[in-house]
Amino acid sequence: MEQTILTAISAVGFPIVVTFYLLTRFQNSMDRFTEQLGELVKELQHSRS
Repeated sequence: MEQTILTAISAVGFPIVVTFYLLTRFQNSMDRFTEQLGELVKELQHSRS
């Protein structure tokens, strides 16, 4: 894993590797947020009925 990261940094540069990492983490957070929001909407619709 460490070697892969070092290879990526030397190939494309540190800022690009950090940006890719942060975007990947952000996407995971957004996926969880979207899932939770969908559950909330279903619960609210159920309670209104």
